[in-house]
Amino acid sequence: MDDHYEPDEDGYPREIVGPWVLDKHHFLRHYVTASQGARGRMGGSHCLIDLYCGPGKARIRETQSLVPGGTLTAVDAAARSHRGNAVPFSRVFIADLLEDNVTACKARLFATSNTHVTSFVGAAETNVHKVVANLPRRGIHLAYLDPYSLPQLPFSVLKALADAPRVDLLIHFAASDMARNLERRDLWPRFDAVAPGWQDSCDTNRGKSMVRHQFFAHWTKLLQDLGYHVSDRIVSVKNTRRREIYRLVLASKHKLGDNIWRTLNDRSGQKGLSL
Repeated sequence: MDDHYEPDEDGYPREIVGPWVLDKHHFLRHYVTASQGARGRMGGSHCLIDLYCGPGKARIRETQSLVPGGTLTAVDAAARSHRGNAVPFSRVFIADLLEDNVTACKARLFATSNTHVTSFVGAAETNVHKVVANLPRRGIHLAYLDPYSLPQLPFSVLKALADAPRVDLLIHFAASDMARNLERRDLWPRFDAVAPGWQDSCDTNRGKSMVRHQFFAHWTKLLQDLGYHVSDRIVSVKNTRRREIYRLVLASKHKLGDNIWRTLNDRSGQKGLSL
């Protein structure tokens, strides 16, 4: 077990994370809750997709607090009554590179909900096609994508999800990976699969911050070209040293998703986190 994981009392691994996980899960939980009305009006079977599920439980390094993983957070939010109604996910698809993570996450889902779970082990670019092949045609589905690094989320994954009906995306864009590694020309090839064509649309002779800005704008444009409404409210998630590590990006097949995303407060009760 590497430095990212440790044994939990239930016998399964748990992840060791920073306190910023609370910011990420705050927006996930509140988006799932606020979109219950839309799912209810649509009818059908609504699914949650998490291709980087992890073990389903984590310990916050700084406070020692134990928290559920993203998948369990979203499932719990969907099952709770909102304005008198609950619209739970009828099916959850989970996947991870590590079989131990998938086993742990699946067991924890079974222990806390009665949602039907389908699991896969392996890379997201392979598993996404298995998920899409099993998605119900009717329903509003949510893909929660939280990879450690940008190369773990090749654009082919997003394209495959876009080809399925009504799959909204909540993406944790690894901004720290972009800031750290986009500076090195020898590492540029690893970004080609993340944002195909980026080197043609970015002026790589400009300053580092400008190249990062252009790269992110190009990646966002690629999402729009897939038919997504990409919210211009990009939530910046920072570490304890106030350095940006993630950007939360909401891409919806319907403008309503953007409208809902804009209503969400941050944990302090404030809006207006757009970059």
